Amino acid sequence: MMKKILFVFLLLSVLRGNIVCGQSVIDSLRIEMSKLGDADTHNEKKAEICLRLSEEYESFNTDSFNYFIDKGFSFYGKPDYGSRVYLGLVNAGADYHFLNGDFRTAKSMFEEALAHAPALKERDYAFESSVAMSLGVTCKKLGLTDSTLYYYNRATDLGKISGDKSTLAAIYYNIGAMYFASERYDDALSNGKLAAGYADESGYTDMYMYSRILIAAAYAKQKRYDLSVSIFKDNIEKALRLDRKLLAMSSFAPLLSTYQLWEKKDSVMIYLDKYERYIGEIPQGSPTALELMTTRASIYNWMGEYGKCIDMLLANPQVQAQISFETYHKLLAQAYKGLGDYKSAYKNLQEAYAYCDSITKTRVNTEMSELNAKLNINAKELEISRLENEKALQKASQVRLGIYMGVIIIILFIVILMLQHKRKIQRKESELNSAKRYIEGLENERKRLAKDLHDGVCSDLLGVIMQMKRSDVSDKGCDSAVEMLENIRSGVRTISHELMPPSFQLTDLDEMLYDYFAKMEEQTGMRIEYVSHSDSGWNLISHKVGYEVYRIVQEILSNMIKYSGAGKIDVRMEHDGETLRLVVSHDGNWDEDGNKKRGIGMRTIDDRLKTIGGTYSITRENGVSISINVNLSGNTGKR
Repeated sequence: MMKKILFVFLLLSVLRGNIVCGQSVIDSLRIEMSKLGDADTHNEKKAEICLRLSEEYESFNTDSFNYFIDKGFSFYGKPDYGSRVYLGLVNAGADYHFLNGDFRTAKSMFEEALAHAPALKERDYAFESSVAMSLGVTCKKLGLTDSTLYYYNRATDLGKISGDKSTLAAIYYNIGAMYFASERYDDALSNGKLAAGYADESGYTDMYMYSRILIAAAYAKQKRYDLSVSIFKDNIEKALRLDRKLLAMSSFAPLLSTYQLWEKKDSVMIYLDKYERYIGEIPQGSPTALELMTTRASIYNWMGEYGKCIDMLLANPQVQAQISFETYHKLLAQAYKGLGDYKSAYKNLQEAYAYCDSITKTRVNTEMSELNAKLNINAKELEISRLENEKALQKASQVRLGIYMGVIIIILFIVILMLQHKRKIQRKESELNSAKRYIEGLENERKRLAKDLHDGVCSDLLGVIMQMKRSDVSDKGCDSAVEMLENIRSGVRTISHELMPPSFQLTDLDEMLYDYFAKMEEQTGMRIEYVSHSDSGWNLISHKVGYEVYRIVQEILSNMIKYSGAGKIDVRMEHDGETLRLVVSHDGNWDEDGNKKRGIGMRTIDDRLKTIGGTYSITRENGVSISINVNLSGNTGKR
């Protein structure tokens, strides 16, 4: 008994990648339309909303699908081929006629859309490729093999330019279906897998499921029935879970045909009983409904119910456009033969074999081979492009990683610098605090010594002097002794006064130094020349700075008088409001090593300067000069 040639359904709506997003999307679009109002404005936007609504209704409500197409056209007074929305409506109208079996009207509208699409301001190659593939599918339904191959080739070229994976999925799917119809099942299988891969990558759910139908059909023709049946069942259940009855029934017809090829009549009856109730819920006259009619006619023929087979085929002439011309007449011939009507059977066989002219089939196969070679090249080019993109992404990732690492290293470097700077500041603060404690200890010790000298030694010397004056020592010896003691007492008082801290309550630094230098000249005989100049007044110098500078000058002069062998000392002090500059120079010698060994003099100077933010330097040119600079901006204490 003749078996039906398994046919894979080509659903046109999936070529445009429409996925039903649910009632929420439809409600949102209707609200958006209502906001635009009824005035004759925003017509292009209204037409666009109608197009989107038609796409939402396409897969489950053909009446609403057609209503919104017509309403979209109503917003145009005349054809506007420069509008992408208008061409989209033309394409959607062609879809509607195709779904209702009016393939000639569908072909005319697809040709209209494809002819004007290249003139769009922003050319949409993915749209053109989709329309060209739709036109090729329609030509196949009409039995126009040459046109089918031409539009498939054109769709392939446009799809390559667009690089859109959903469009490429549709192209490979329909090319695979064409190979399947030409009994080239290996090519059909490879193209079906490519289509499924691109559909999966682009999230194109409908096309992914239709590609699996093609793959399962090819497995069935290769007698790998278990794989085929498994894919069909999985598709049906997934589609029903999504409440996509039309999509589910697209897998139901080939599932029955697979069981027919597998000679499993019981399974055919079981699944007919299980899913037949859904057949009445899909649009009658749609390719899916026609495919189911063809499948049931084949099953009637297979089970010996030849009259039902013939009635179903002849009562629905649209079925002839759904399957190949050859298959249609061979099926009728088999049914007539079963009824004993050999004349009708012979006539239909003649029709079938006339279509199978060997020259025609050879030419078609040659053109299909050329198309397959082109597709293979495109696939390789796309794979190369994908690898190059992956390489570019990997390189970009490496660059980003390098940038991140560089930023992290810079941040770490900055943190390290900040920590080092913080440690340096802490070290300076520690040194400053140490210097302050040292100076405070030194000053306390000076006060104690001054008090002891004044209250102790000076008082004792005074008592000795008074006692000697009352004694019986000769006047000459007494006078000499008293004079020596007076000198000692005077020297001790001088040392005591120098050890005591100076008071800046009633005077300033300039006057204190002037008085100090005068006393030093009187006591030591050293000639000291002092010159001072202030732009802002000496009273602006704080007591703290004045006190420390006074002590520093004492230390410097003491060292110079004792160790330099100088005959003259020059002192110059200047004050400009922000900086205090002091230069002490002499015409003697400077023994640096000797100064380091002679005690704590220079250390004391250095420590005192640290406490007031000052620095010093020593030059040895035409004598020796010690220069001191104090930044007064950081010393704003009590004056």
